[in-house]
Order: sequence, then structure tokens, then C-alpha cells
Amino acid sequence: MFLFTKRMCVFALAGIGLYAQTTTAPADLVTHTTGLVGIAEGQTAQFNALNPGDGGTACTGVLNFIAADGTVFKSTTVTVGPGLGQHIDLDSVADLALAAGARRDIRGTITMPAAPASTATSTSVSATTPAKAACRLIGTLEIYTTSTGHTLVTLGATHRVVTPVASPAS
Repeated sequence: MFLFTKRMCVFALAGIGLYAQTTTAPADLVTHTTGLVGIAEGQTAQFNALNPGDGGTACTGVLNFIAADGTVFKSTTVTVGPGLGQHIDLDSVADLALAAGARRDIRGTITMPAAPASTATSTSVSATTPAKAACRLIGTLEIYTTSTGHTLVTLGATHRVVTPVASPAS
């Protein structure tokens, strides 16, 4: 129990650090990103995190909305139970102050704690083998019309990033 609590504290501190500028991914975190998608005035982006429940436990992760230039627009830490989902929203007017005709490119990221390193030594495992996440959250990025809730686009694939680049929101 103490070891789990210690790891969660380290993860929480690392998640808070994501709000600051990041140039390399800590070895104890795993980050996945969507591709870029445009958001315009009158639209809302929703980044969803689903815990498929295959680990049988809750999974904690940090959800971010990041601009094409690396600026973090919005961030939240979620703990998602098995078979459940949570999300973060980014409103084009309230959060981005987009005017009519304006558009921003955004992406979503999920950062999760890495699984503890194996104590067994193996010559077949390379030192450059990326860490696996301790749990699994499946991300989808959705853009919808704010006034009607009509979904315009959904991105369902995320990709592992080794060195996420993020700058604090101004």
C-alpha cells in the first residue's frame, strides 16, 4: 500500500510538472497523443479517456489539450474506474477566445504512470525499449458544435510520444 501511495504521489507531481515546459519524458511516465485537428469559433473539443477494464483497477492519467506550437491550453488529472470513462472539454470561445472565422489546431494527450521496471535481467531486452504504461486509457478526441452537440469529427487513434514538447499556457 505504501509503495502504491508513493508511486501515485510521484505521478501526481510529474503530472503537475506537465503544466510547465517539458523537453523530455520522464522514464516513469508514458504519453500518448492524437494527431492535430482544427477547432473554430462555436465548437467544443472533448478529449475522452476510457479505461477498458482489462487491468481490473482504476487508472490515473493526465489529460491535456495542446496547441500545434506546444502550448498547453487545458489540463486535468482523472482517475477512471474499470469500464468507465472521463473527459476534459475545451470551448473555442470560453477557453480559447476564438473570434468568428478564427481557427486553432489542437491535439489531446494522455500521460500515465509507467509499469514498474522488471527486476529480472535479460540480454534480449534492449535498454532503449520504451516503458509500458502501468494501466491503459484509450483516448478519443471529438470536435462538436457547441450549440447543438452535433459531432463533426472524432479521432480515435493515439500514438506514443517519447519526448513530448509542451509549454505553459500564457
